[in-house]
Amino acid sequence: MYSRFLEEPLIGNVEIKLMTAALYEAKVKDDEILRVLMKVCDIDRERAMIAFQNEKFIYSPCEKLYQYLILEKGLDAYNANVFVRKHARAKLARNVELSKLSAAKLFDAIYKANK
Repeated sequence: MYSRFLEEPLIGNVEIKLMTAALYEAKVKDDEILRVLMKVCDIDRERAMIAFQNEKFIYSPCEKLYQYLILEKGLDAYNANVFVRKHARAKLARNVELSKLSAAKLFDAIYKANK
């Protein structure tokens, strides 16, 4: 009768993204991140790999760039967010090599490409 309340809730995309970000930021080894995502989130290897790749090559560099724009370039949070969403995400998704740059070099590369 009440067995549906005993079932564990499904883990959604937001929770998977947050867990991936936390593990990556804590510098957990790549294979271990995938193992934990598959076990804890109960997802297949392909979905875990996609979540990890998005974090490593897009979300983490965007977060570092966002912080750089606010702390080093003096942008307010709104304008930093607009720059990251409008310019950085798409460029990082198309060119994985950009994710290897420091935040300052990433900013320069994106800024020069938009001139």
